Amino acid sequence: MTQPHEVNPYRNAAVAFASLHGKADHVRAAFADILGALVVATDAVDTDQFGTFAGDVRRTLTPLAAARAKAQLGMRATGLPYGLASEASYGPLPGIGISGHEEILLFIDGERGLEIIEGSRSLITPGTACCVSDFTEIESALAEWGFPAQGLICRPAVGGEASDIVKGITTERALRSALAASFQSSVDGRALVEPDLRAHHNPTRQAVLTQLGLAVAQRLSSLCPMCASPGFGRTGTDLGLPCSDCGTPTDLALQDIYTCPACAHRQKLARPSSFAEPLWCPRCNP
Repeated sequence: MTQPHEVNPYRNAAVAFASLHGKADHVRAAFADILGALVVATDAVDTDQFGTFAGDVRRTLTPLAAARAKAQLGMRATGLPYGLASEASYGPLPGIGISGHEEILLFIDGERGLEIIEGSRSLITPGTACCVSDFTEIESALAEWGFPAQGLICRPAVGGEASDIVKGITTERALRSALAASFQSSVDGRALVEPDLRAHHNPTRQAVLTQLGLAVAQRLSSLCPMCASPGFGRTGTDLGLPCSDCGTPTDLALQDIYTCPACAHRQKLARPSSFAEPLWCPRCNP
């Protein structure tokens, strides 16, 4: 791949990040170190309008559409030509059905009409919900969740209203209070306690946002060798790495695809491995 140009179009630029949950804190360093750009946090946009993990506001948009709407609203609120937004999903991962965490980070360049998207897919999650009728039933789960660094949500197990949901629980006192209220409001006298998946109460998600911030900043620092547009980088892979024994194509990556977000330029770069182990071969190991 052609090396990035030395020219950096985003040096000293300000980038809006609309979030109610402190997301800008986790990408700011990468944008400053790599691009010399300033990420500006704004809470002027009610990003919860696009849906909440607790379910009190239903999600109606795809993750990408929601991230795009957030970024555009942040740009409008701040008057800046550049915007960032992220969106997360927790649940069964496509293709494997195992519960995990997906996150995308979107950058919009309103001056050039560009979008840069980086994503992450992981099996690492803060944990699963517990249904309890007494505080002692939840004590072991607290350590597994990483409480209090990992915040919690508490609600009535059966019935109740959206107003009965308590979010952002980070102390034992607050948890005991929320449990008592949920026990009283629940039809069956129990409470549902689960990790708060919002970024400011979710350390594992914060780590993912940091990684994605680095990936997006690195993409923006790389200019297309044909048109010099920022954002040239890996956007896909070609499968078919041949088996070392019989040469049959496997489902492992053969080469990476690099594309420009502004023009039609594409480059394909072979992976370091020339062959796949027979273990991955559909013929040698059917």
